[in-house]
Amino acid sequence: MKKYVVYFTIAELCLVSYFLFEPAAAYNWGWNTLPNTFEQASVETLDSGYFDAIKFSKSQVDIFSAMGIPALSVAVGVGDKIVWSEARGYADIDQEITANTQTSFRIGSVSKAVTSVALAKLIDAVALNIEDKVTKYLPDYKYNDVTIKHLASHTSGIRNYDVCLCIPIFEYYSNDAYASVDEGLEMFVQDPLLFEPGTDFSYSSYNFTLLSAVLEKAVDDSFYELMKNEVFAPLEMHQTTFDFNDSIFTHRAEFYEVRYGEYKKSFEVDNSNKWAGGGIISTPTDLVKMGLSLLNKDFISRETFEIITTPVALNNGEINEQNYTLGWRKSEFGFDVIPDKVTVIHHGGTAVGSTALLLLVPDYQLTVAISMNRSVEDFPLFDLAKPIIGAFINQIMG
Repeated sequence: MKKYVVYFTIAELCLVSYFLFEPAAAYNWGWNTLPNTFEQASVETLDSGYFDAIKFSKSQVDIFSAMGIPALSVAVGVGDKIVWSEARGYADIDQEITANTQTSFRIGSVSKAVTSVALAKLIDAVALNIEDKVTKYLPDYKYNDVTIKHLASHTSGIRNYDVCLCIPIFEYYSNDAYASVDEGLEMFVQDPLLFEPGTDFSYSSYNFTLLSAVLEKAVDDSFYELMKNEVFAPLEMHQTTFDFNDSIFTHRAEFYEVRYGEYKKSFEVDNSNKWAGGGIISTPTDLVKMGLSLLNKDFISRETFEIITTPVALNNGEINEQNYTLGWRKSEFGFDVIPDKVTVIHHGGTAVGSTALLLLVPDYQLTVAISMNRSVEDFPLFDLAKPIIGAFINQIMG
């Protein structure tokens, strides 16, 4: 009898361990041969005025396809219009559903840049000030010295994803549904800060979860309604919304892991604990619409644009280590077509089964966005984006 008790206990422990570590445990089975997905292509916009830049960019997409990508979508905007958008591959491999320019992808941390636009709208409306403390809006929380600026620039000291007393044990792979932003806060708000606010930089999506709770209080509405009313609807971002697990999205891609010419569907997650920092789905076309609205002068004021795109200094006067602004990074990129470096405002994002990148080039009124439905450990989309930007700069310069 004791022998069976031991066997049962071992089996029970194995079962519990499986669910605790399910993302890792399930990774090694269920793989299938990845088809040549890039035979499929859907082109929505092709501006003949940028024929040479588009032709070159399409050739770069051809090269990039060698990575093994289920679907890739690219959009480019110049001035006030989208001049090229194209999707290749399968939104759903098993169902043989081809991707098109309406296919939505998880955009991961590019969600932070989208959230920053809502923040900018509230700054313009004088609904808040970035120097306001969190406790002005959430008096019950203990982060007495944390400001909106600290949250949006990752200088608050709030920790990032960790292990938890949950199933699975990894917060990043959470599949728990949270009914509200406030519920999602409970995952981290009782934990001590990593450092005194403003004294250091530590990237954490939870900063934006708390920021979204502040924004809700500032407008007395849900974060979803704020984003819909202030960003998605005004900019006609029709394929952009939250990655709700309980809703059916006609154009949402399936999300995959890819290795050695094989693919499998990604682990099922619920992003309701991080809508603002990593839980939005969108298309490159919609992201370019947003980027163009920021570069043009009619959506937010130039003063506010400078506020959200200026790297934040620490208390000691030094700029934070990632040149992080309020929801963006600001970098100087070199291109062969011009002698001087070019300012690029950008944000990348990795999510479970998806990767995205959004770049703004203010000096040339240029916006580029790229998404694909596979996870990557490194971040290769810059390798595709930079030659595309260079080609369009070259043609813009004439």
